[in-house]
Amino acid sequence: TKILVREIRQKLTGGSSNCSTDKQLRLEKLIENQDIQIEVSYGDVTEDKPNTDGFHQAIEQLGSNKAETRLGAIYTLEQIAKDVPAKQWTIVEILAAFIRENAPVFSSDRDEDEEVEERISLLPTDIQAALTAIARRDISKEPENQKLDLRYINISNADLTEGNLQDADFTGSDLRGVIFYGANLKAADFSGVNLQEAVMYEADLHEALFYEANLQMAILRKANLKNAIFYGADLQSATLYDANLSEAIFYQAKLQATNFCDANLARANLEACNLTNGNLIGANLQGANLIGANLQNATFSTANLQEAILLEAVLSKTNFSDANLSKANLVGANLAGTIFQDANLNGADLSRVENLEAQQIETALGDSTTILPDGLAIPSHWTNVNYESL
Repeated sequence: TKILVREIRQKLTGGSSNCSTDKQLRLEKLIENQDIQIEVSYGDVTEDKPNTDGFHQAIEQLGSNKAETRLGAIYTLEQIAKDVPAKQWTIVEILAAFIRENAPVFSSDRDEDEEVEERISLLPTDIQAALTAIARRDISKEPENQKLDLRYINISNADLTEGNLQDADFTGSDLRGVIFYGANLKAADFSGVNLQEAVMYEADLHEALFYEANLQMAILRKANLKNAIFYGADLQSATLYDANLSEAIFYQAKLQATNFCDANLARANLEACNLTNGNLIGANLQGANLIGANLQNATFSTANLQEAILLEAVLSKTNFSDANLSKANLVGANLAGTIFQDANLNGADLSRVENLEAQQIETALGDSTTILPDGLAIPSHWTNVNYESL
């Protein structure tokens, strides 16, 4: 543009000294205005009509044998997605397909040592870049009800901090050690996924699905897991400290030595779960379903189990010190060695419980509304307790 303007200037002035000063000034002003107009017009075309050749070229470059070429293509596609929102979902699907093709989950015939060696190695730069591009996109620019397809991929040790991965489908993937710190994972599908040692600290996992997923030693501290489904999942030694698990479903989940300290499990379904040696200190289990659960050696100190259902649960050596069990249903539960020190049993139903001894309830707090099994009398000191303050 500037070369063209210079040529126009030379032709108009002709380099002649006979040209009057006024005329020359007018011409210079005209040229300057033309220069501005051309540059503005050029800028408008670039913004409104991005180079579509770059889009197709970037797609071709994703198949390059050179990592740096693939990396450049990923960044080009990400920029096009920002400039042209209408293309964003298409580009997201292309990058997801690139990840599925180049980072598939381990095959079943791999040698165990080979699998461990590959897992602990760093994630390829181009795969991480593609994941980052997807995770930091503006999901408000996409059509509704779209599912991000990231099934059967191996992205162990990836960093997806604060990523937008709502409704993503990770079915059957290897996500061991992946960092999802603060990520948006609402309604994500983790069915059959390996999430061992994954970090989901403060992640939004509202209504996420973890059907038969492996979450051993995963960190879900302060995560929002309201209405999440953990049917048959393995959360042994996982950390869910201060997490929101209200109305979550853990049916038949493995929860041995899981840390639920200060977690909100109000109205959660823990039926038939194994919670042996679990830490539920200070947890809120109001109205929770613990029917037939194995709570042997679990700790519920200061926990709120008001109106919880522990029907036929295994409570051998379970610690309920200072816990609120008012109006809880413990019918038919095994209470061998259960600790009720200063526990509130006001209105609790302990009929037909097994292995409950008088000395256990002597240390507890209750009143005439507490239902005890046949053969056990209400301790004399219960009638003197002020339950309104409990």
